[in-house]
Amino acid sequence: MVDISDALKTDIFLTMNSSGDLSQINGLANLKRALFRRLVTVPGTLVHRPTYGVGVGLYQNAPSSFSMQQKLAGIIQEQFELDPRVQSVTSVAVNSENESPQLTKIIVTLTPIGYTEQQMSFTPFNEANT
Repeated sequence: MVDISDALKTDIFLTMNSSGDLSQINGLANLKRALFRRLVTVPGTLVHRPTYGVGVGLYQNAPSSFSMQQKLAGIIQEQFELDPRVQSVTSVAVNSENESPQLTKIIVTLTPIGYTEQQMSFTPFNEANT
């Protein structure tokens, strides 16, 4: 059995806690934050990992056609499954409105290592969701 605390890792969260130390983030919250970073990173922008990232921002002003949503969903599934903490991705849904791209919601159903199936929701064009 995989030690869950080790599987999803702990990272530094760049905010200070009440004692003035850097906060930590772990578990599913850490995984969701890492997947969000993968979602917004444009492929080719990391020299040491040229194929890392979805580049969801490239789709922000694109027409919201069904075929475009399918293409984006496929890239998201492929990229999220590359994270070693993700056992599988069951589904990806892209819900968007042409008039309000900040309301675009990406809902991913996945199974992290050591957990049951989880549903994670991302609103990548809303700056409050990082």
